[in-house]
Amino acid sequence: MTLRSKTMVLDFTGDCDGAAAIRLVAELPDAGGAEDGGTVVLEQDAATVTQPGGEIRLTAREPLRWNGEPVDVEFVLPESPDSTVLAVRGLVVRLEPVAD
Repeated sequence: MTLRSKTMVLDFTGDCDGAAAIRLVAELPDAGGAEDGGTVVLEQDAATVTQPGGEIRLTAREPLRWNGEPVDVEFVLPESPDSTVLAVRGLVVRLEPVAD
């Protein structure tokens, strides 16, 4: 994943309600800088990045979809759709049954 200009490898966990709704969450690494640490939440059409300096809501260029293959998705600020803020590359979604 690349957030602004920082590339990092994250492990997402989350929930899926069929093929239509997905919500994945990952912790961002904290190297001690003003834009380090926090969380990123990926959803079907949006992402939310929460860091010590605040929160930004981003819109997906295309809705997040998966078919068992790695997917790439880019997120932009709605008011600035030409600049990618968050890019996720090679996202693999594995569905596991929920334990009762």
